[in-house]
Amino acid sequence: GGGGKSRQRTSACMSRRCLLLLLSTTAAALRVSPLHAPRPLSRSAPRIAAVAAADAAGQKKRPSLRYITEAEMEERVLAAAIEQGVPAGEAQMYASCSRNIYSIGCVYPTVTVERLEQLLIGPAKAGEGWALLMLQCSRGKLPRLRSEGTALARMKAARAAAARRSK
Repeated sequence: GGGGKSRQRTSACMSRRCLLLLLSTTAAALRVSPLHAPRPLSRSAPRIAAVAAADAAGQKKRPSLRYITEAEMEERVLAAAIEQGVPAGEAQMYASCSRNIYSIGCVYPTVTVERLEQLLIGPAKAGEGWALLMLQCSRGKLPRLRSEGTALARMKAARAAAARRSK
């Protein structure tokens, strides 16, 4: 009879304990705090960098910040990291972290997020929309790919594009 809720609470509590143990063990191995959230950097830095890059190239058009697939984001971050001389294993780690931040809003240690942002600054200055998008997501300025807010924004953009095509 009444023991069902008690078992559910016990199971949920055990799941939380297992998750915390896993996070603590992983954090201890990496020598980081498991609950340390990245600190947001300047809000306007990507926009300023994109505008400066466009001005230097003689363009006035702002780069597009359209959502791309998480696999495409991972591929682009991986390519950018390798292009910048990051060892393959480390580059794959940053690419995987970027995919998780972008798609589901994972939180990583500040050191990891700052290094990822350093990798994105070059492409962002070059006006690469995907890099600007990833910078904004890593700083918590845009909704993650798999969220209701993103789904609504994408649906609105798709309807607007369909309306433009039908005219």
